Amino acid sequence: MRSFNVPFADVRVLAGIISYQRNKASLYKDVALRILYTFAENKPEYGQVRLLNVQGDEIIRINREQGRLRVVPEKGLQSKAHRGYFKKSQRLGFGEVYVSPLDLNIENKKIEVPYVPVIRFVTPVFNDSGERSGFVVLNFYAAKMLAHFLEITSDVMSNAMLLNNKGFWLVSDDKNVCWAFMFEKDEKKLRGKMFGAQYPVIWKLVQQDLSGQVQNRDGLFTWATVNPVFSVSPKIDKGGQASPPVVVSPYHWVVMQHVTIEKLAAMKKTLFTICAWGWGILSTLTGVTLWSGLLFIQRNRMHREELEVQARQDWLTGLANLPNIFAKLEKACESSKISNIPFYILYLDLDDFKFVNDRYGHESGNIVLRHVASVLRKKVRFTDTVARIGGDEYVILLENMRTSDKAKEIAADILTAFDESPVVLECGSNVYVKASIGIAGWSRDVTGPDDLMKRADVAMYDAKKERKKHNIMQAETSDITV
Repeated sequence: MRSFNVPFADVRVLAGIISYQRNKASLYKDVALRILYTFAENKPEYGQVRLLNVQGDEIIRINREQGRLRVVPEKGLQSKAHRGYFKKSQRLGFGEVYVSPLDLNIENKKIEVPYVPVIRFVTPVFNDSGERSGFVVLNFYAAKMLAHFLEITSDVMSNAMLLNNKGFWLVSDDKNVCWAFMFEKDEKKLRGKMFGAQYPVIWKLVQQDLSGQVQNRDGLFTWATVNPVFSVSPKIDKGGQASPPVVVSPYHWVVMQHVTIEKLAAMKKTLFTICAWGWGILSTLTGVTLWSGLLFIQRNRMHREELEVQARQDWLTGLANLPNIFAKLEKACESSKISNIPFYILYLDLDDFKFVNDRYGHESGNIVLRHVASVLRKKVRFTDTVARIGGDEYVILLENMRTSDKAKEIAADILTAFDESPVVLECGSNVYVKASIGIAGWSRDVTGPDDLMKRADVAMYDAKKERKKHNIMQAETSDITV
């Protein structure tokens, strides 16, 4: 029906970023909210973006309501511990994703009206000790996907049906039978509302053959099995190494066409009409299947390229993202151990950025973030790497730099550029960017990228506390012999 490579990548990238931020306990929730909100702003296909704790309680929930985002206040957050998708996500490892069956969204234990078909993508967040500390959950809107199904089957298949793997109706001309599994609690009555209960012989054949056509006293049945395309992208462990593909239990949908005896009788005026009708049905079903296959090939190639980009780039600014800069830091550390040539990183955090979002709105905040990215690119060398690691935090990797003087000069140039070039918002207002920068350099006592990032982070917060004209602070490091 469609490729889900992009939701796979989205939920895993978010979990990776938030796992890193998880270790800053005092800022965790605020930073995670900014990350998730910025993501939701740029991804309208998700109805909800959520962060749950290990008990299944919502810590953050961002709803898309009539096209606008709303951060749900703390009193409106719910426990999802009882939901099947949470229970089945308990044993997920790093990088693994659980994909829920297609069903209707539930709020406060009630089905949302009007109905909102969703598929949930869930992956865990981990702390430094390798323990699960929560779950990222993306509610993917499926309404457009179902509407597309109706669109491509409407010309020939006047009463096209879509069944899930258990034989419940997801799409049908008879609206009373759709989503029965969401409403009926009595098991005996529920079984009676399955396709197999009404047409047991046909359903048995469906279980045996992926596609076929059968006529009996109930009419003419034509079916084809369609598998949603699930990503099998390699998962990345905490060391950045690719391990075997993510394994997702596949489920399938059945496209079904039923022509009643009465309709068949009307059609049997000529053999040609019957053949033409049957050919039309089979052609349409074949087209649906081929469309799914071709869509898989095309989108798999496009999404593979998109995944590669998403794995390296921040979706808002186009800068490197956290996993990308972290991988580069690992290589830089290994290189410096051998060459003994140091490198430096600048950890930059915008001052009073919340004021911009509160006063001018988040889209204006995004304009500021992109402006900052543009300034940073211009002020560093071609060989340096600029990354946005979440919210209003940026990291710059300055490789092969023997002294901190050049790093300090670059930091000062950046702050001067902010003072000289205000951001012009769409409303016409000018905003001057203020920032604090922490500098940390590699030395023999640096244990790795985490250690170096934390040193730069601490230096940045020291600079923020100092509130000097140019807020720049260098972390203390051991002397380096070059």
